[in-house]
Amino acid sequence: MSSIVLGLHNLVRWAVFLLALVALLRALKGINGGVDYASNAKRSLSLYTMSVHLQFVLGLVLYGVSPLTRHAMGDMGAAMKDPGIRFFVVEHPMLMLLGVIAATVTGIIARRGPDDAVRHRRAAIGIALSMGLILAGIPWQRPLLPSF
Repeated sequence: MSSIVLGLHNLVRWAVFLLALVALLRALKGINGGVDYASNAKRSLSLYTMSVHLQFVLGLVLYGVSPLTRHAMGDMGAAMKDPGIRFFVVEHPMLMLLGVIAATVTGIIARRGPDDAVRHRRAAIGIALSMGLILAGIPWQRPLLPSF
């Protein structure tokens, strides 16, 4: 079961990345072009945030069924001394949680902007911040495409 969840988790990361790129480009276009925030930028940001939440839920399921985390929980002292295990047990989940929080807060503060230019600017900054956290937490040593 963990290999299926891992494959899905790996696959959804690309959806997160693509939706972030679309949302960021629409926000940047709105900053410069006077585009109405409610048109496509708001929808793009919502889709990005939903994909981040889906990815986080898959990650939580994976955290619970993964043999790596189960083994690490048996001896956390030894797990913390091994950088590879520590990354998957502590660093990766924490960076991703911060990325999810940043994406969620971005949707809230962008929506509450006084005008469209401010909404687009807040969205662009928040998307960039959340993606920076997410990109920092991606295990780049793993294959980029899933294998089921």
